[in-house]
Amino acid sequence: MALCFWRITRQFLENNPPENRLDIPMSYSQYPYLSYNSLFHIATVVTVPRDLHEIAASQLRREIMNSIEEYLAVHRPDAVGTIVDSGSVKEKIRDGIYSHSRKQPDAVFKYISTGFGLAITVAIEVGSSETYTALRRDKNLWLDGHHAKVCLLICFKESPRFRNPRRPYGNIDAKEEIEKMSLLANESMQSRFGPISYRNHKWLGELKEGFIEVWRHDGVVRYPLIEKGQQCDPLPKNIGLRIRDFYPNEAWQVANIPDGDILINGTVFMKHIKSAIIATAVARFSDFVLP
Repeated sequence: MALCFWRITRQFLENNPPENRLDIPMSYSQYPYLSYNSLFHIATVVTVPRDLHEIAASQLRREIMNSIEEYLAVHRPDAVGTIVDSGSVKEKIRDGIYSHSRKQPDAVFKYISTGFGLAITVAIEVGSSETYTALRRDKNLWLDGHHAKVCLLICFKESPRFRNPRRPYGNIDAKEEIEKMSLLANESMQSRFGPISYRNHKWLGELKEGFIEVWRHDGVVRYPLIEKGQQCDPLPKNIGLRIRDFYPNEAWQVANIPDGDILINGTVFMKHIKSAIIATAVARFSDFVLP
């Protein structure tokens, strides 16, 4: 659908004068957003992400933000609120090699303070193994374009990759089938990370690998979450983030705050990932069987 949308949009832009309008009928689940990388002259069309994508970003963002605020509440209470987090806000680069690029992060942390303005310090991008190369390209945009200090990549490998059935089902009670499929999906997730099958079709392949990569200007460290379909033990609690990562260098020099680790609860994070996997499979099935 994304490729079809882009072909239609490109033809419209190439063959029509200004002040024309193009309306394309599509469901919300197919609705795309655009980003643009000016260095490589690449426009990216992305359809609405599923729960696995969204929850992975939002839960890691929540874990990090909780740790930041707990740390500041102890070491510098008046600094609480200077570091804020957000997601799905399109950011534009105004200068440098990525000038005019636009990117909507999966999550981003910003430092906001009188005298230092606003600065993006840490970004989060989520994807699958099939888009890992694109994730690394996005990472460069945040580090080199927005001058962020850290970019976190969350990546999962789903095998086999999901495809809708080739033929629609016959007359079925969609509501009843979705309820049955949801129960089966929960049962399928007791010990592993998929696959989830229903009516002889895989609605989610097995997550055989998952990891968080922490990228900085001088290198990367990978923290495994899933290996060979099994949850890693132990899960990471420290992924190398420090409180100073969330401050611009100039602001940190005058912050008068002791540096310290920003921690996450890997066990809680992975419980949310399991719930997101189930929700993703059920949503895929629902979209297919509902008119």
